[in-house]
Amino acid sequence: MRAPITHVALRFEGEVFALPRPNRHHDLVRAIVRQLGVSHVDVPLEDEGFLDETGRFLNRKQALVSALVNNQVAKPEEVRLDMLMSEDVW
Repeated sequence: MRAPITHVALRFEGEVFALPRPNRHHDLVRAIVRQLGVSHVDVPLEDEGFLDETGRFLNRKQALVSALVNNQVAKPEEVRLDMLMSEDVW
């Protein structure tokens, strides 16, 4: 069994940034902007994701599998684009 999802995460400039639930990705973007003093955070889709409880980064597609296996998705029928969004889990 995969470990449950615990954080939203982004890979940006070679680092993984994360915030625990119930934060959303937009909260994380604001935190990165403040922390690094950058004007914006633009990452490719494969660098958007989540951390599981072991600290492993999962992109949105991988995270969806993990969240489904761990019964973390409140409404699986409402999942969009075969990707996990923070709204799907908290």
